[in-house]
Amino acid sequence: MAEPIGLRDGNVSRGGGSGELRQSNLTAILRYLRDHGPSSRHDTARGCGLGVSTMTDLVGDLRSRRLVVELDPIRRPGAGRPTRPIALDGEPWCVMGVHVEVDRVHVHGATVGGTDLWRETLPAVFADNHDGATVLADLLGAQLDRIPEGHQLVAVEIAVPGYVGPDGMTVTSRALGWDGAGVGKAVRAALAEAGLTDVSVGISSDFHLAGLYAARVLLNDPSSTVAAYFGGMSEVGSALVVNGEIFRGAGGGAGDLAHLHVQADGPQCWCGRHGCLNSVVRIQELLVRAGLRDADEAAELVLTDPEQAVGLLVEGARANQPEVCHALDQAGSSLGRAVDDVLGSVNPHAVILGGYLGHLAPFLMPALDRQLRARVHEGPYADTQILVTDEDPPVTAGAVLAARDACLYDPLALTTPLR
Repeated sequence: MAEPIGLRDGNVSRGGGSGELRQSNLTAILRYLRDHGPSSRHDTARGCGLGVSTMTDLVGDLRSRRLVVELDPIRRPGAGRPTRPIALDGEPWCVMGVHVEVDRVHVHGATVGGTDLWRETLPAVFADNHDGATVLADLLGAQLDRIPEGHQLVAVEIAVPGYVGPDGMTVTSRALGWDGAGVGKAVRAALAEAGLTDVSVGISSDFHLAGLYAARVLLNDPSSTVAAYFGGMSEVGSALVVNGEIFRGAGGGAGDLAHLHVQADGPQCWCGRHGCLNSVVRIQELLVRAGLRDADEAAELVLTDPEQAVGLLVEGARANQPEVCHALDQAGSSLGRAVDDVLGSVNPHAVILGGYLGHLAPFLMPALDRQLRARVHEGPYADTQILVTDEDPPVTAGAVLAARDACLYDPLALTTPLR
């Protein structure tokens, strides 16, 4: 059966054989508990469309795998026996979230249940190495010693600054100098050498995982919400998150909203296009248009200290410097044109501005609001929220979420009964 467009295999509801049906039902329970927190068996069964007897059997299986746990009984007002809520457990099972940057790799180890185990940032050199995938695999292989006794690694999710191939295992990255690098194959080989042959290995764009984290944290009900994310540290990246999952499209490249065309005579972007959103509102361009730095100085500052670069724009705007205010007003209009296109094509419940766009949001929003005024007066778009977070893109945290999800979506393959 062909995989539905935009979803990884683990996200797909399956039919067919009894094993696939059981896997689908187990995943439904785990996702319900992830999205709703501790819940009664009755509420969970109703939310998953399961009968009571089926629910009892499935919860027993998940308890034996330490993926769910029964909590203390709760007595509700009125007659009847106390209820025993169930909640996610997952403490024996370990995952790694990995964020690859040009000169370093961030690693975050956690349990499937969400307990932090360790965090480390490792120096790395990829751009000048003939086989960066092997360098990364060796770094991650050395991290296996950090897994505490009594825990077993079940999933790794790797965030990369680039595009992931349709196979989900190869990476093309301008920043890293990779062109179809076999990251997935190299990491799996390193894990197999350590005797870990059944670990899930996933690779995603760093902006996809930043968007996933932002949607899960900021939205009241991400499991039934469509969100568009715009963020970044120095340039714009983006993602679409549908029902709490990254929407990847046919080849893994969906959500590339940062390259929507917003200015006919705009500057050239690294992608080769002129006037795409990223080329118009990236920090380097804003510094130049605001008269704060010339082109070479702006490029150097963004490369060495992007936080200071954003700080210069914020300070100038707060001081009402005319050139800075004009540059940010133009940027807000350009961002508004991109958001307007997203509202018309995707009709999301929410648009999330994060990273440096979140820091600059107070100065971008007036022009953005003017650009959206006509759109949001139409019925389908009137309730769309524009949410702002000035938190820097939490890519590694998003990678941990995706790695935990891998276990929740494939519990029969990645875990075993422990009692």
